[in-house]
Amino acid sequence: MHWVDTVAQALMKERPNVEHVVASGTSISGAIHIGNAGDVIMAEGICRAIRKLGGKARLIWISDDMDPFRKVPMGFPPEFNKYLGFPVSSLPCPKREHCESFVKHCVDEFMHSLAEIGVRPEVYSGTKMYKEGMYENEAKKALENADKVRKILKEISGTEKKEDWLPFDPVCSRCGRIATTHSYKYENGKVHYKCIGGVAGKQKIEGCGNVGESDLRNGKLAWRVEWAARWKILGVTCEPFGKEHAAAGGSYDTSKVICEDIFGYKPPHPVIYEHILVGGAKMSKSLGNIISVDDMLRVAPPEIMRFFFFRTKATKHKDFDITKDLVKLIEDYEHVERLYFGVDKPSPQEDLEELKRSYELSQIEENRIPERYFQVPFRHMSVVAQITKDYEDRVRILKRTGHVPEQMSSWEDERLKKKFQVVDNWLGIYATEQDKFSIQEKLPSGVIESLSDAQRRTVLEIADKLKDSNWDAETIHNTIHNVATTSGLGPKDTFTAMYKLLLGKDRGPKLGYFLSILDKKFIIDRLYAIKNNKDKE
Repeated sequence: MHWVDTVAQALMKERPNVEHVVASGTSISGAIHIGNAGDVIMAEGICRAIRKLGGKARLIWISDDMDPFRKVPMGFPPEFNKYLGFPVSSLPCPKREHCESFVKHCVDEFMHSLAEIGVRPEVYSGTKMYKEGMYENEAKKALENADKVRKILKEISGTEKKEDWLPFDPVCSRCGRIATTHSYKYENGKVHYKCIGGVAGKQKIEGCGNVGESDLRNGKLAWRVEWAARWKILGVTCEPFGKEHAAAGGSYDTSKVICEDIFGYKPPHPVIYEHILVGGAKMSKSLGNIISVDDMLRVAPPEIMRFFFFRTKATKHKDFDITKDLVKLIEDYEHVERLYFGVDKPSPQEDLEELKRSYELSQIEENRIPERYFQVPFRHMSVVAQITKDYEDRVRILKRTGHVPEQMSSWEDERLKKKFQVVDNWLGIYATEQDKFSIQEKLPSGVIESLSDAQRRTVLEIADKLKDSNWDAETIHNTIHNVATTSGLGPKDTFTAMYKLLLGKDRGPKLGYFLSILDKKFIIDRLYAIKNNKDKE
């Protein structure tokens, strides 16, 4: 059984006959990457699984935009350093002509990208929730029970707070920072504080010295208290989160006790996931190794982004480098699609039902599976894309090679067109020199002289065999391989000779398919050019 269905079954048993609320949240600190996107994508899959069982489910996402600005992201204007310690919701857009705020700049792009992969959560702004009083009752309970909160923190996490510590950080009325205030008294619905300084990330920030008081709408609860409070406020029944929150004595252990003992609410079912690494390092804005959802959508079909999270268990280690691992990921998806439609057979190590479920969860629209099998492999398309830039010519090639039907539906045509767009982008951004090629319209200078006598004889024999054979990938491949073997030259040196004659390089795409999409006369003439040691133009 797929892990999302296991979670859905547990939820239906734990809380029967309720509308489940599956939540995720993100601290807004710059471009939102696929590591941040993982929890909301997984949450959406859980919602689908609940509905498949006949239950009701809502997907929500919280923008933690009341958090202090801790570090200037790579690529942002250096003057943003002056905003350290301010609530991120108060920051201007880094591209001033783009929109009105830092949060909008980050969130709008993220939500647009999520919609492209079928994820459309109800969006909550942390700042707006405070300003509208949604946290007011729970903030009041937490402050009135501050001694109990301090005791829970000490017992569960080992963190000992001073006797005057309060679980609420007001925004300073003078300097506007939230990371520099220290609350010391709660009285008559007001939090009394001093702006004495604090830390944003690893940088110390001076306070302005202001002594003031704040209501419960102009600040925020301490993180572990806030997490528990919003579970109660929003009725959250399930939430995926990274493994660091699940450590013994960590955020979840602490927040679930606060949730029950202070707010009287049953904590949500946890779904713990493994973080995404890039080359063994955690994805980080400061390291500059982040991959956004938009980055993925530029070079891969949208289903691939979903498949990345649903093809394996949430707790499985994920190390992904878009420059090296993308094509393999796409090919894995294409294999699962072929399994789903019975085109491929599963290996003994493959769980067919689980893989078929991962394919269903990878589809953009819920409960909408393609009516018929329709697939052109990414690698094949990357070859065709380098033969011609014209879409109609590309379609004619694919019809001739049997990769698309003579009559495509409008959905299939649109899908093919979009996939060619991402193939073109991949070729321009991430493809290596080994992936790229250019057909030499004229015989490259000096190529024939560089071939051994054995290579020349073998190529001419291949030309003799191919000129009267069927012009399809399998026939071409078998003919070349058979001649290479019987001649004694071997496949490697034979393929090298063929690539040199056609591309002017030692390597290229899979030869059988590559030749099948080119003009037969052009290929035969090029191979026979060896006879006269010149190109037959």
